[in-house]
Amino acid sequence: MEPKDARRAPRQSFEVDVEIANVESGIRIRDRTRDLNLYGCGVRASEPFASGTRVLLKLTYADEKITATGRVIYGGADLGMGIAFTAVEPEDQRVLERWLSQSSTPL
Repeated sequence: MEPKDARRAPRQSFEVDVEIANVESGIRIRDRTRDLNLYGCGVRASEPFASGTRVLLKLTYADEKITATGRVIYGGADLGMGIAFTAVEPEDQRVLERWLSQSSTPL
């Protein structure tokens, strides 16, 4: 895991539904995030994808959905997995920013 002070934005304890698809294999995982920021998320996954795996994410909170592409930064059965976003469309970025502004629980 990366040191807390190396992050570009603070993580926030924020749970949203997430569907993660492995770009190479097409395997999908449905779970919940445990934390979220503008640049990525942590996911509870008990069977995470390997570090370096390219993924497509669909995040849902309330009645809104956003999509992003990402790369798994770390993964383990006891840790879940950390995913860094590699691309988020501008409209989805605005929705993400709004979600995060509603949360006041930094980690």
